[in-house]
Amino acid sequence: MIRRRQDASRSEPSGDQVAREGEPVDPSARGSSAIRRGWPRTAAAAAVFIVSLLAPSAGNAAPEAGAALGARAAHALPAADSPGELAALEARAAALSRQYRGQVVMLTDAQDAARAAAARALQLSRELGRAHQEVARLAAASYMSGVQNPMALILGGGNAQQMLQEAATMQYLTRQHAAREQALQRLMAAGQQARQAAGVKIGELHRLLAALAGQRRNVDALMARFRPQSPVSGDNITPRMRQVKDAIDRRFGPFIAIGCYRPEASGEHPLGRACDFMLSSGGVMPAAASVQRGYQIAAWAQANASQLGIMYIIYRQKIWDIRIASAGWVLMPDRGGITANHYDHVHISVF
Repeated sequence: MIRRRQDASRSEPSGDQVAREGEPVDPSARGSSAIRRGWPRTAAAAAVFIVSLLAPSAGNAAPEAGAALGARAAHALPAADSPGELAALEARAAALSRQYRGQVVMLTDAQDAARAAAARALQLSRELGRAHQEVARLAAASYMSGVQNPMALILGGGNAQQMLQEAATMQYLTRQHAAREQALQRLMAAGQQARQAAGVKIGELHRLLAALAGQRRNVDALMARFRPQSPVSGDNITPRMRQVKDAIDRRFGPFIAIGCYRPEASGEHPLGRACDFMLSSGGVMPAAASVQRGYQIAAWAQANASQLGIMYIIYRQKIWDIRIASAGWVLMPDRGGITANHYDHVHISVF
């Protein structure tokens, strides 16, 4: 405590007790008495300093004020209820992916975005709870340690050095409390934004699942027409992928490289059902003429998708999937690089 007592059993008298004990209630009278008793002049200077420090501020709020702020925070950011909903959506997405017999990149991206947004909202909710506890703790410390009546400290005697030390401690607590309250307000705002973002991403996943489910009849017809094929021994791509690769190479080649099979954990490349038609060396943005050629390849593949069994096309961070053709070209999340975002190549996957 800032105002330490020599006798721990002695409590600070209330206003009624002061009146009963005959103590003066006029501060000026008590102050004159204290000065006449030989209070050092340095204490007078300290008193002015302490009064300025003990002016009402957010840092001197009572514990109830901190609790009220925390209650507003909890109301602004209620406990996240998205994990259960997200799990149900992911189960539906997994079932659709199995039925669609191939990676649905838009669905995977939507799942990842919804999962990340929900996790961010939950993390901020936990941080908000910890910040609320810290604000309440500091509010309680300030309330219990602070002098409720500054004049009582100034006029109650004591040496100037002790008073200055106590004032410095009070100032520190005040600043700490104010900083925590500001951090709490920022967390409340960030948490609310995170919950709204999570709601948007989960809503997008809802809509995508509904659209995919609505295309089920068309997809069934496509999959009945284009039966699964096994990779050809040697270069490990399916006959259908080879047909598409050769047709594009004849029409738009030669290319710097055409990358098809590669042993990955997911996607169409390890199944021999995808090729990347490189427009520049890997990781380098293509020249304007090559960018235009990429658009021509993508447009040709889209126009001939139903005849060749093309499942989806990715170019310049956008994807078109015949299984949800009504969505058109959909912007994909930023994956962090020229190649990862398909700016230097056209990706084509087949059934």
